[in-house]
Amino acid sequence: MRLWDPSTEKFSDTAKRSDRLPRRPAALYLYSHGRTQLLWLDFDAKHHGEKAVAADVAKAAAWLRECGGVIITDRSTSGGRHLICPLAIGTSASRDEITQLVRLLAARLPTLDITPNTNPETGCLTPPGSPCREGGFRQLDGTLDAAIEALTTRSAAHLLPRLYMLLGALKTPPRQSSGPESGGSDSTVDTYLEGVGDDRRIAAAHQRHDPLPADVEAYATHGVRSRPTWPSNHEARMSVITQAIARGHSLDDLRAMIEPGGPWHQGLGNAYRRYRQAADHALERDFDKALDWLVTNVLKSSPPRHKTKNSQGGHRGPRGPEDLRRWLANALAWADQEFAGKRYRWTVHTVLQSLAFHAVMNGEHRSEAWLVGVGGRSLSLSAGLLSEDTVWRVLGDLRERPGAPIVLVRQHLGTEADVYALTSQNIVTEVAEQAQRVRIEPVHEAWSVLGHHLRRIHELVVHHGLRAKADIYAAARVARATGDAMIVELEIVGLLARPSRGTAAPGPLTLDDIADRHQLGHTRAERIHTYQEERRRWREWLAERERAREVSPAPPSAVRTAGHPAGAALSEPDDASQRLHQAWLSSLMATGPPDDPFEMERAAIDIIAEMLGGRIITA
Repeated sequence: MRLWDPSTEKFSDTAKRSDRLPRRPAALYLYSHGRTQLLWLDFDAKHHGEKAVAADVAKAAAWLRECGGVIITDRSTSGGRHLICPLAIGTSASRDEITQLVRLLAARLPTLDITPNTNPETGCLTPPGSPCREGGFRQLDGTLDAAIEALTTRSAAHLLPRLYMLLGALKTPPRQSSGPESGGSDSTVDTYLEGVGDDRRIAAAHQRHDPLPADVEAYATHGVRSRPTWPSNHEARMSVITQAIARGHSLDDLRAMIEPGGPWHQGLGNAYRRYRQAADHALERDFDKALDWLVTNVLKSSPPRHKTKNSQGGHRGPRGPEDLRRWLANALAWADQEFAGKRYRWTVHTVLQSLAFHAVMNGEHRSEAWLVGVGGRSLSLSAGLLSEDTVWRVLGDLRERPGAPIVLVRQHLGTEADVYALTSQNIVTEVAEQAQRVRIEPVHEAWSVLGHHLRRIHELVVHHGLRAKADIYAAARVARATGDAMIVELEIVGLLARPSRGTAAPGPLTLDDIADRHQLGHTRAERIHTYQEERRRWREWLAERERAREVSPAPPSAVRTAGHPAGAALSEPDDASQRLHQAWLSSLMATGPPDDPFEMERAAIDIIAEMLGGRIITA
């Protein structure tokens, strides 16, 4: 912890955290290794007074609660306030994320001091109970039990994304000139569109298919303005139009929806009728503005979410962002060293390439590292139809190995997948040349029947033009005898040919031909259907659990009857609790009852204790 030094008037001294109350004001670091598990806000009364601080704290608390956050607040003797919002269990946020967030909050809350949040090295704040610089102690608002409960249950997993949306985290950058050098803004936008004139819409590959948010739907249909960030109808209607464009609506579609008899006539239609004769011009202006914003801020950083086949008939040479190719080249070289002489390394190669593919498709590039959050089932589909169990086993193995090229930065929670950082802190080879011999793309399904150990040899010949066997074996890091056997297998299936002694060349067949012969398209479709069913059941189970929590019966102490000999509760479990218990029982009995009926309960308790830090408070 950091201690207040009166001579410097700063928290410039340090000391080990102690269970004893410090004699000087003591502050805790906000970040550990550049990440935090708390959103901790500091409101200063020095310039605007205590009333302004109280008003800003109330606003911030309301916004956070609306987005699923839980709140702890305290106050100092000077009138300043702190607001602590613990992030969801198993999640954390980087300094970049928090900095962006507190700047958006500070623009709306004048008493918010963002200095501690923007300093990843020494940023710190005093917790409740610490001595104050002015004398006295920082006092906790509410009870200690309530604060412990907040830190135990913590906020919802969707807190930060919903807060970003509430505050309008994305800003439109300045428009570039449309001169001959720049090519013009309109030409850039048109690359993401289909249709002409007033029927222009976002291309199908970029469209969203989820329903409109409830508050956006409410305004579009009934004109109900509920978001705090909608101070006027302008912000509300722009939100509706942007969300509609993202889901594939054109200007003609919007005109039809706000006409009499249309679903948005009473809501969005009324918002434009105030312009009278200029209503259609206002709608057209807002549509163009929203379309330009959506392409500039969202679509340019979100490639189309569809899978493309890859065979030798297409692009030759390297493919994908150079920095990601350098990461993949180094990761493959690390796997070659770590698993030398083991066939398992080809499975590791496949999983690493699948991670790289998902990073470029739906990951994010931040602080010189790629972050990718993707589940084992999605990875298995882009990893040449490896089983999801194999993918999970490889990921579990890699993240436990020193020097591995991936780091688990956020554990899965609910429907949110694990988030991995693709790191290159362990450079095992000079990757400049190696990066020219890797491709960021999904692994073809054909390798599921041919064997993933043959893929590297095939790619070096077909995609990167190597012909001499000695060069191929050196690039693939295989022994000569092993390489000869691999090339023979590829020649037998028709993927490679032997034009002369000591060389190899592309054969008459492609990977797509192999996949068609084995009907792997049907296999992939069946697996996708299976995964969709599993995800649906998982979401239903989570929703059922949430409903059971909301309508759970009162604790026994609240329903005991005086004079009842056993103090038993008078109320029976409600229907939701019974359904939840039945779902648990069905999953328990799916593979037959265990020998010990309490074995699974004890295993679950052990998992909670070891992974989530839980403690048994009663037995």
